[in-house]
Amino acid sequence: MLNFDGLIQDIVQRRGKLASKDGNNESAQDYSEVWSTLASYVKSCMEQKRGLHLSSFCKVGWIVGKKMGKGVHRPFFQFADSFVRAYLSQEAARKHAAPVQGEPCPLEDFNFSKAAIKFSNQLTKDQVFTMLRTIISRLGELIAEGKEVDISLGDVGRLTCRGDRDPKFSFSAALYSQEGLDAPQVDESSMRSAPAFRKGSNPEASGLGIQGTAALPEDDYGYQSQPMQATMPSVQEDQYYQMPETQPVTGMDSGTARPVSRGAKLTATQFKREVAYKEAMDRHIAAMEAHAAEAVAEKEAWGNHVTDCLLQERDEIHAKKERNQMNLHFLQHQMNLGEQKRKEQRREDIEAASAHDFPKFSEVHPDEMKDFIHGQQARMRQGLDEQVRTNNTLRNLAKQKERGMELRQLQANREEMSMLRKAELAKKAYDREALATAWNSEIRMKNIWKAIESHNTVASHPPQVMLNDALPPSRGGSVKSVGRMLTGSSRRQPLGASTSLSQLESRAGSSRGIM
Repeated sequence: MLNFDGLIQDIVQRRGKLASKDGNNESAQDYSEVWSTLASYVKSCMEQKRGLHLSSFCKVGWIVGKKMGKGVHRPFFQFADSFVRAYLSQEAARKHAAPVQGEPCPLEDFNFSKAAIKFSNQLTKDQVFTMLRTIISRLGELIAEGKEVDISLGDVGRLTCRGDRDPKFSFSAALYSQEGLDAPQVDESSMRSAPAFRKGSNPEASGLGIQGTAALPEDDYGYQSQPMQATMPSVQEDQYYQMPETQPVTGMDSGTARPVSRGAKLTATQFKREVAYKEAMDRHIAAMEAHAAEAVAEKEAWGNHVTDCLLQERDEIHAKKERNQMNLHFLQHQMNLGEQKRKEQRREDIEAASAHDFPKFSEVHPDEMKDFIHGQQARMRQGLDEQVRTNNTLRNLAKQKERGMELRQLQANREEMSMLRKAELAKKAYDREALATAWNSEIRMKNIWKAIESHNTVASHPPQVMLNDALPPSRGGSVKSVGRMLTGSSRRQPLGASTSLSQLESRAGSSRGIM
């Protein structure tokens, strides 16, 4: 099972070919310090009841819950979506894609500057970024290849994978104990497989034709051995086997030659060790060849990139020269046009100056001077006369305009006075008619009351009271008057309000005697 030291050594070996080219002499100590920086960063956030989000790897934090009516924080670990899609199996991806059950605490994005300054000794921001990316990338590749890994993240927990491309993270018991929680039980036997060769193994494992997924020793740096087929007969522990003649080989662990004598007799244990060593050497050589091929490919890619950059730079320089040349031609053309325009303007100025005899200084004849003065005076007088006529015309037009306005105002005043007189006469006629109508109404009412009062005294010939339909028109001509009664008198004297009842009765009696 590959631990963190084996992972770092594998990364250093893979990056060793590129160190001279990139100029980064990265050592195993630097990678260890970067991983310790990550662990310290995570631990600091966990102590502050906050989480940490590393976008290329995972989310680590707390889930807030309730237990016995109190708030309880439970740690959680979730791989990032990019890491799950790139390195995990489909079943593991579906399992890790499930959302976190509960309410997570606030998460802090991983700050490389803060990690380098606060949680490391001598690392820079770029070193933390580059090395952490390399560690995560290589860890994901090993998980994708089905390797068994067991990586410790400081005091926070451990990341394990049993070769099924389904990694798991187990928090330390200290985190659970701090919150008063019981740590989950971890099956240690399932996390580590049995060694390939051990005492008291099954009888079937005595041969070399077995296959399995046993963990490799830590010196193998995580490379699985290919299944070995039995090419030799099985032997017992106390028997000897005649080793074929081979050439001396160099061990991968110490770098010293391990000579094997020709025709030496080996026990079964020694024989198995030699075969395992040979298989490990073959795997190491294959890994070196792969690394060499990768280095050669990277060198070729770098060379192609440099060549493309040079070609692009050469094309840019050529294009820049062409633009400068075109700009130079354009400026020269503008200068030629300006010079030609100045020449043409100078020629036109010379031709215009040569077209007359100015300046010409000669004396004028006195007669011509007098004629010129008289002409100037005549033109001045004519201009003054025109001004006087214009002023008189404007003044007359103004007077005519004012006179017309006065006439229109006078006519309007007359019409207004006539309208006022007519309104006053109409008002007086209306008042007169109203007074006459009221007077006639009052007389008629009094006559009616008198007729009612004299009804019992006058039996044979009651006074004849005219109805409204038989009344003659009044003096106003609008309403029929009831102020006069036909009493038989030639004078037709109307009965006023002052006439007493006795006078009325005497007049009625005289009228009956006459008749």
